[in-house]
Amino acid sequence: MSHDDIQSLWHTQPVPELHWTVDDLRKKARGLERSVLFRNLIEYAACVLVIAVFTGYWFSFATPLMRTGSVLIILGTCVVAWQLHRRASATTLPQQLAQQGCSHFYRQQLVRQRDALRAVWLWYLGPMIPGTVVFRWGVETELGTGAPFARGLLANLAIAVIFALVLLANWLAAHRVQKEIHRLDQHSVSE
Repeated sequence: MSHDDIQSLWHTQPVPELHWTVDDLRKKARGLERSVLFRNLIEYAACVLVIAVFTGYWFSFATPLMRTGSVLIILGTCVVAWQLHRRASATTLPQQLAQQGCSHFYRQQLVRQRDALRAVWLWYLGPMIPGTVVFRWGVETELGTGAPFARGLLANLAIAVIFALVLLANWLAAHRVQKEIHRLDQHSVSE
């Protein structure tokens, strides 16, 4: 048997048709809702913590750059929380949805989460960069060597690596969500 014969045989073999029931889709949609709600609650708690910490820094450090950086980080955090709610909040599955409606709703929610994860650089990291840069500039130029913050190129690179890891983690999550969208598109729904 030649390579072309094997490839032809492989392409022509029957593929079992997979079906997802409406109950399967409801469970998946509820699971997505719960995981998004849990993720967002953690993110909102982190936002409250960041705002509290940088409010404390604003009062603790009288240097202009660190105060300005603190305010920018607080404002950036508020933008992140608002964008998280706007772009990636959990939506509850309406009870009255039938087969097609349930499948459409679930797919719509997956697409919404995927798009939010793909754009995290814009709405999540972007608002934090100006404040981080200004705050770190203040740490590097306005504080003495005994200050409680790490200084130097290594400290700043560590922060950049953290930003890059957040970006990578969200892109990988978006890829996983896209796979689920693809699986949903490939499967038919049955009662």
